[in-house]
Amino acid sequence: MKIASLQQELQQNSYPGRGIVLGRSEDGAYAVSAYFIMGRSENSRNRVFVEDGAGIRTQAFDPSKMVDPSLIIYAPVRVLGDYTIVTNGDQTDTVYDLMQA
Repeated sequence: MKIASLQQELQQNSYPGRGIVLGRSEDGAYAVSAYFIMGRSENSRNRVFVEDGAGIRTQAFDPSKMVDPSLIIYAPVRVLGDYTIVTNGDQTDTVYDLMQA
């Protein structure tokens, strides 16, 4: 799906949730991927992205407020050699492990 402006699309949506954006750099030389997340519940809003090697993972902003980590703590981006794996949940690790094997 091609849209005129991702920024405008997201600004017009009061709750975009989780999202993966795939594309190319302006000159077409590079693949580009981006992941974003938003939360409705207090538990979901209590997370931040942190670098984890060449990828990223979520972690609790305030660990004392975390209720159930099972749905909010995961690595949405993992890098394996020349491959970048981007998903919207803990399946990133499943794909990574299968590719590594």
